[in-house]
Amino acid sequence: MNINDLTIFRTVVQTGSFSKAAATLNYTQSNISMKIQNLEAMYNTTLFYRGHRGIQLTTKGEQFYEVALKMLHLYEKSFELLQDDENSSGVLRIGSMETTAALHLPTLLTTFHQAHEKIDITILTSPSQYNIDRLINYEIDGAFVTGPVYKENILIKEFVNEELVIITSSNHKPILDLRDIEDSTVISFRHGCSYRAVFEHWLHEDGVQPKNRMEFGTLDGIIGCVAAGLGITLLPRAIAEKYMAAYPLKLHEITTKQSQIPTWFIYRKDEVQSPILQYFIESIETYHPC
Repeated sequence: MNINDLTIFRTVVQTGSFSKAAATLNYTQSNISMKIQNLEAMYNTTLFYRGHRGIQLTTKGEQFYEVALKMLHLYEKSFELLQDDENSSGVLRIGSMETTAALHLPTLLTTFHQAHEKIDITILTSPSQYNIDRLINYEIDGAFVTGPVYKENILIKEFVNEELVIITSSNHKPILDLRDIEDSTVISFRHGCSYRAVFEHWLHEDGVQPKNRMEFGTLDGIIGCVAAGLGITLLPRAIAEKYMAAYPLKLHEITTKQSQIPTWFIYRKDEVQSPILQYFIESIETYHPC
């Protein structure tokens, strides 16, 4: 077995089929199948169930997948560990909510890049729960999330606090109480978004049922539809203030609710800590919102 075999195994799991893994890695499907069969023969176990509906990890396969992710992660990080500090390079993969990416990452990443020009950064925007799952599966090195994170071997560092407000079009009637929005459409990110979860919790607490719901995958989509009067949303005050120069928006404070929500940076408690991740954490510690 070599590191390429583990890469193939990981890709098969993540794509869900031998054919998709072959296309992703530019191999033939027969080559992928043979590599998996060789792994199964070496460990004398079955890693995948094969059926008419596709493949599925066996219990042993699930256990091996966790081990394979750790092995691949350590292999990738070994190159960083052996570099001289002054010549540190590599790729840092960071997950983020769209709101954090829009509000805070431009300043943070500019400062980080000036100090570490040889380190490339990939930012993947998703709702908090998706970023937590990506971190656990070694797809990213760290993530900015909101809400409690009760996961073993996940370390948390506070980043910023955001005040949540309801955002509407500029001609919307005043919202003094959540019952004032019972006839409104709530616009939000898809499931897994912490702000959506907070809003739904508030509405449930007060027994409020919105008229309709709309989901969007982008912040611009949400803001554009809110400005057009299609519905309302709950987002950080700083987002509303950022977009109010370009869109006809109004913000509404809900003083009866706990609206101060922390944003955390989370990362794994790895046996071997990545040097470039540590540099990034140091930048977070010195970051001050504008």
